[in-house]
Amino acid sequence: MFIFLGSIPKGGDSLKAPSHHTPRFYIDESGFTLGVKALCNLTIDYMNAKAK
Repeated sequence: MFIFLGSIPKGGDSLKAPSHHTPRFYIDESGFTLGVKALCNLTIDYMNAKAK
């Protein structure tokens, strides 16, 4: 499973953004909070489903 969170500066063009593992790669850290919340909720939902 993949979850895609934005990593370009706000207003940037995702089609023109540098790819990962390149010197020009930039990540907008404001998306980290959303990403952590999403992964935590997925984990809790998965664990609750397995417990039933």
